[in-house]
Amino acid sequence: MKGVTPYSGLSQFYFLHLLRQIIRVGELGRAGLTILDFGCGAGELKRLAGGRVIGYDIIPSLSDVKDWRSVDFDVLVANEVFCTFSEGDLGDLLQELRERNKDLELVVGISRQGLLNNIGKHLLGRPDAHSTSRLGPEKEVEILQRYCRIHRRKNVLNLAYVYSLSFKVT
Repeated sequence: MKGVTPYSGLSQFYFLHLLRQIIRVGELGRAGLTILDFGCGAGELKRLAGGRVIGYDIIPSLSDVKDWRSVDFDVLVANEVFCTFSEGDLGDLLQELRERNKDLELVVGISRQGLLNNIGKHLLGRPDAHSTSRLGPEKEVEILQRYCRIHRRKNVLNLAYVYSLSFKVT
C-alpha cells in the first residue's frame, strides 16, 4: 500500500516528526540531490521530500526499484532499518556502499529502544515494535563509527537519534 502510512494518532505524529528531522539533519532540501530511502516502507519520505527520493524496500510492492544497486544516489537514508541487520551484514553493507561511492552521505535514524520507547510501544498498541531488531542502538552506532564520521546528531523527542554521516577516508 504505497503512499498510505500504517501509522495513526501519536505514532503518526512521532513518525512524521522523525522524518522531518531526517530531512533537516541531512539537509535533504539541497538542489540536485538524489536520495535513496533504504527501507522506504510506505514512501512517506518521498512524499515529504519530493521526487528526488528513490524508495527501496525488501517488500517489492513498496519499492521504486527492484535492486538498490541499479541506481545512483548521493544520500542514503536508513530510518530505523540498520537495527534489523546482523553486525556482519551491516559491516558488509557499509563496506559495499563505501566502495561504490566514497563521497556518499548517510542519514540514519536509530531508535533509542529505551524506557520511553518501551512504554510508548505498549501504550500505542505496538508491543512488537522492536521485535525485528538484531542490533541495539549502541552497537549500531559503534558499527557505523568504524566506517563513518558523524557530522551531526539530533535527539528526537528522547525516542530516537538522527545521524548525518560520511565515510572515513581510508
